[in-house]
Amino acid sequence: MNLFTVLGLLTLLLPMSAVAQTISTARIDLNGTVQAGTCTAAAVTKNLPVVGANVFPQSASATAGAVASYTNFDIALTACAGVTGATFQIGVTGDASPQQANVFRNKATNGAPFTGYWIREGAGCTSGNTVAPGASLSRAFTTATYALPLCAQYHKNAGGLVTMGPLSTSFTVTITYR
Repeated sequence: MNLFTVLGLLTLLLPMSAVAQTISTARIDLNGTVQAGTCTAAAVTKNLPVVGANVFPQSASATAGAVASYTNFDIALTACAGVTGATFQIGVTGDASPQQANVFRNKATNGAPFTGYWIREGAGCTSGNTVAPGASLSRAFTTATYALPLCAQYHKNAGGLVTMGPLSTSFTVTITYR
């Protein structure tokens, strides 16, 4: 083989080996989300007992709950899948009575004056923390069902005397699962 033949073969082989050594890249994007589990939350509708105006304090400046109106209720969660707990936001601060920030406002048309609803944690209304409008309650659980026990009662707010009239309130509970 002569020198020209060898050089010719090298000329043919060099571009091929340069192509074989080219580096290429690939971009990989991975996206995803981990969501909390979920439950089914039941709506709550309760009618508190009828009480007379005389069960409230007869002083304009006094505040108190009406014992005769104690009514227990639960925020019931069922079919909880993949849930390790939840945070319950009970209404918003705008649901508060203008006279008392920790009492839910009486939203009834021509409602009984100086009244609202006092919500407490637990059953019985005799103990447990007051749940103010906009408060968050966090609870851990790992079962398929969970019930957050609460109690409601009528409340007299300071500023005047309670006379007859309806009481009504409504608020949204926002539940965030973990």
